[in-house]
Amino acid sequence: MMRILLLLLTVSLLHGCAYVGPPGFIYKGVRTPGQFQPGASTNPGGSEITGEACSMGILWLISIGDASLETALRNAGAEGKTLKNITVDHREMSILTLLYQNYCTRVTAQVVM
Repeated sequence: MMRILLLLLTVSLLHGCAYVGPPGFIYKGVRTPGQFQPGASTNPGGSEITGEACSMGILWLISIGDASLETALRNAGAEGKTLKNITVDHREMSILTLLYQNYCTRVTAQVVM
């Protein structure tokens, strides 16, 4: 029993070391802003595109997915397009810290016409 308590104490102290935002051992659901690049174009704004890329982890043993900015842009259909007013946000959710984690990168941009 003492080993379990020591393990839980250690995990609760170290679980937030690599994460952005407030820690949450039982549940965590936060959004954090990413980069912002103001558009230098004088063209009128075109349509807005949005894409998201996610990764997840289970029991701190298995991690799968691709939460990269490149994948989020590809999912938005941005390949071959000139973009402006690009915003990047990150969303993170975890349950009991080591039970389940989900991390997503969301990109929104305006297509230059």
